[in-house]
Amino acid sequence: MVSIPTRAVNLTRQLVVITTVLPDAEGAVRGGELTCTVRLEPSPASRTYTVRLTYRHGLRPKVTVIDPPVLELHPEAEALPHVYPGDELCLYYPGEWKHHMLLATTILPWTTEWLLHYELWLIIGYWAGGGDTHATEGAVHYRPNRGA
Repeated sequence: MVSIPTRAVNLTRQLVVITTVLPDAEGAVRGGELTCTVRLEPSPASRTYTVRLTYRHGLRPKVTVIDPPVLELHPEAEALPHVYPGDELCLYYPGEWKHHMLLATTILPWTTEWLLHYELWLIIGYWAGGGDTHATEGAVHYRPNRGA
């Protein structure tokens, strides 16, 4: 059986879908790169975060929080958990996101979930969102005694 390769979603289409889902999103496609700024609120009790999404075909989508300009750390932490260098958010396992997927239905909801786990981490001191422990040296790994 012959498999048909999937095609990458056109960057302009990606932006149109994002602005359809999040009408206040602002973005552009220039020089083969999509750059978009969106405001996300992980829960009704959460603050609103402004994030920047950049994506170029052949590379992974990159998401950073731009407001607040510096994310707060848990009092016992020296670094943010689940981020790449430059505080780029770690949202998925390698290979989990594919170029034929829509950013609006994958990366942006995953970003909202990351922000919710970030807010919980600030309170409880450990990352409850799962994933690998890469790039978390200095982040709190405290797990409460669940038997108490």
